[in-house]
Amino acid sequence: MSCVHWDREELAWERERVQADYDAWKAKGLTLNMARGKPGLEQLALSRELFTILDFDHCVEDGVDARNYGELAGMPCARRYWAQMLDVEPEQCFVGGSSSLTMMYDLVAKAWSNGLLHSPKPWSQLERVKFLCPCPGYDRHFRITQSFGMELTPVPMTEEGPDMDQVERLAADPEVKGIWCVPKYSNPDGIVYSERTIARMAALKPAAPDFMILWDNAYCVHQFRGEYQPIADILSLCAWNGSPDMVYGNTVP
Repeated sequence: MSCVHWDREELAWERERVQADYDAWKAKGLTLNMARGKPGLEQLALSRELFTILDFDHCVEDGVDARNYGELAGMPCARRYWAQMLDVEPEQCFVGGSSSLTMMYDLVAKAWSNGLLHSPKPWSQLERVKFLCPCPGYDRHFRITQSFGMELTPVPMTEEGPDMDQVERLAADPEVKGIWCVPKYSNPDGIVYSERTIARMAALKPAAPDFMILWDNAYCVHQFRGEYQPIADILSLCAWNGSPDMVYGNTVP
């Protein structure tokens, strides 16, 4: 239902109807927790025994003691494991805490305060910074870039992923510095990016030399229906297209 062409009277009537519906739900006194991805007590209990099986021998690997500060890039054994999982080299992999959102925030903050590898200057010194947000999409992604005062530019989602015609057109603007992507089971519609969409994404030639693709591949090893569905390797495709530094991928355990 579109209300773009409604007159004032129609809009007022619709507002009254929606408000009445909202008030009816509010009067029920429900206490629903709508947080997404929050495990239940039964799920948390599954990992309880993990905290009882570690001993000293399990804490030291490659000469690094995990009980200390460890390595800035993560334990070497963990980097090897996730590199195999993500089909990249260990040198391309960083392992942090359990919150990938924290690492993504740190990356955007680094671009803001210092700039990225190919940034002419820190983003904070620019007059305006824009970021592409496929919609509908993950609000917590959008909030990261919004918190730095960036201008969020919506891009419609299709059944194959973001509308690449629009992405290519918008990326021609040097003020556009990146795009948020959840390539597999994108939140909230569960869309899986097609090979064609991923190929076009990797072939982007944005005007900004430090344009970033934030590739939140949180569900790379998940399968919610049918047989396991792999997706194209965007890191290799970006390298093949001459832009090996354009994509920053992540997943969560």
